[in-house]
Amino acid sequence: MEANRLINYLFLFGWLYIGIAQENNTEAFRYKLDYSIPESPAFAVLDANPTTVLRATAAQEVITQLATNFISGNNVSPGLAIDFNPYFNFGGRLQNIEEYRTKYWSRFLANLQLSLATINATDFPDDMLFSGGLRMTLWDSKDILYNKALGESIDRELLPKEDPGPHHHDPGTIVENNALKIAYEKAKKAYRQQKGGALSIGYAVAGRARNNAFKTDSIITYRHQAWISGQYDFGKNGISINSMLMYRYQHGNLSNSDGVIGGIALRKYGEKLIISSEIYHNGQTESINFGAYAEAYLIPNITLFASLKKEVNAITGEEEVLFKPGIKWNLSESKK
Repeated sequence: MEANRLINYLFLFGWLYIGIAQENNTEAFRYKLDYSIPESPAFAVLDANPTTVLRATAAQEVITQLATNFISGNNVSPGLAIDFNPYFNFGGRLQNIEEYRTKYWSRFLANLQLSLATINATDFPDDMLFSGGLRMTLWDSKDILYNKALGESIDRELLPKEDPGPHHHDPGTIVENNALKIAYEKAKKAYRQQKGGALSIGYAVAGRARNNAFKTDSIITYRHQAWISGQYDFGKNGISINSMLMYRYQHGNLSNSDGVIGGIALRKYGEKLIISSEIYHNGQTESINFGAYAEAYLIPNITLFASLKKEVNAITGEEEVLFKPGIKWNLSESKK
């Protein structure tokens, strides 16, 4: 199977999940906001995410990400990732939001994030890299389904202001109205100004299709990693601190290596823009790296992002400066 065929399959796979998500829409997930979307676990193991320190916040139903790494020396590495919640997209149900708040395992299943990705990487110019990952949110006090006070404040903004009557929409559902855009902005403000913390864990594996051929004897795995992320949002000042500890094991051509990657990120949440900076230590390269990041919310469901990073390449050992622009498309719920 050729490499470009894999990309086509990933696109088809993504659209299939979009259809499933729309047909099996769960009322509880109508309250998800397209704001502060977690990074892709599959992109993380490929070093394709714009940031290294991963967020710990609750997952979304379906997210697609397109990213491009512009590496010093004018090398380019384009990639595609698809993240989705398998529980809801394969027909999982919650009786009501109260079940989500009171039953831990229901909330755990609702926040699983399965991730698939592929990328053309300059480290292996003749190969196609692909990956898969799983992320689990153990706790997020700012999850608007879990946090009753925050959920109620957002309900007041998103639900109809007037009773639509018995022959119209159920008053417990969101309806389209001219004030919906403003309501979402107020809902995001309520989210930003809420104090709270989150904790998540994840695992991902990356493989290589040598010479872009997806055959049994051409596919090898070359990297595994597992991590834990935690964060705390300070509330009205819009500041968040995020920490991550990751263990990575890598197969090399001549020898294998492993190491711990740990770092801290500071974020500033704005109405249309989130900016952050991070510093982290890579135990594989014994280097301290840093970067700056921004993500913009200018169009509903669409997030534009870019980062500038300095890091040491774990394979070549060379210091690189990377510019990573990209786009996230939140397909969890249409916001009109």
